[in-house]
Amino acid sequence: MQVYRWDLDKTYLQTDIDSVRGLVRSAIEPASAKRAVPGAPALLRELARERPGWRPRIFILSGSPTQMRPVLEQKLRMDGVRFDEFVLKDNLGNLRKGRLRAVRGQFGYKLPQLLRARVGLGSAVRESLFGDDAEVDALVYSVYADAIAGRIGPTELSRLLAASGAYPDHIVEALAALRRVAQADAVDRIFIRLDRGRPLTLFEPLGPRVVPVRSWFEAALTLYGSGELSAVGVERVRASIGLTDSELVGYFASVLGRGFVEASALSQLLNEVTPDPMWAACEGELARGPFAYRPPIPPGGIDYLDVLRGFAR
Repeated sequence: MQVYRWDLDKTYLQTDIDSVRGLVRSAIEPASAKRAVPGAPALLRELARERPGWRPRIFILSGSPTQMRPVLEQKLRMDGVRFDEFVLKDNLGNLRKGRLRAVRGQFGYKLPQLLRARVGLGSAVRESLFGDDAEVDALVYSVYADAIAGRIGPTELSRLLAASGAYPDHIVEALAALRRVAQADAVDRIFIRLDRGRPLTLFEPLGPRVVPVRSWFEAALTLYGSGELSAVGVERVRASIGLTDSELVGYFASVLGRGFVEASALSQLLNEVTPDPMWAACEGELARGPFAYRPPIPPGGIDYLDVLRGFAR
């Protein structure tokens, strides 16, 4: 079984969470007014597509308040997106308790939720995670991946949560969930949409498992390379975005040049897609090789406290 874990704001939905006006608008606008990030609905639909012996699970974890559940679920249904779990943040409860750090903080909220969601899944279950660079998704996903793999122990996990501003009960919840998780090196890739345009150097300490993308089409190409998306699926994502010739070639060259996909896989893709001048232009990029493939292996010895400070700047 494969699990795909998605964030919502700025990952799936085009929302302004950086201003009070944007937050208010996001809270009151109907589902019909909400706009998805180009390519996100098509990519999620393709990832959720079942086939014989393949029943993927979709887990959505968002910092949006629980009161928005009806309208957010309606938006996902309108987009034809199937999901298995959908977790939102109890911000009203946090405010009632005077827990202001928990209202804005994401690390101390998401990590315990991710660990709880992993409980009961066998060690053979693989995962890919999707987020953005507006918050600390790349960091919290990487810590989660290393925690369930046993590379981060309870002491370091507790220290990281405390440094992120997590409240003591959230730390206790995270450690309790970690004890119940079947240890497994289960996370394949962490896709991060570059909404704020943060420099790629920020993600380098987290290793090639983290895949920063400018478009979900780049993620679709990468997932084709790992066998999780069909050529038809890649074409559907491309069509949903409406890429120009230069954009398609640019994204194709980017994933190839950064080593996200093996050149042989992209060559096979060009053989499988419907003949189209847009795709034909990509053949010239392959001819520029050879290209070095960077398998998404987790790096060792990450100084997560230092990375946390880097994300805070």
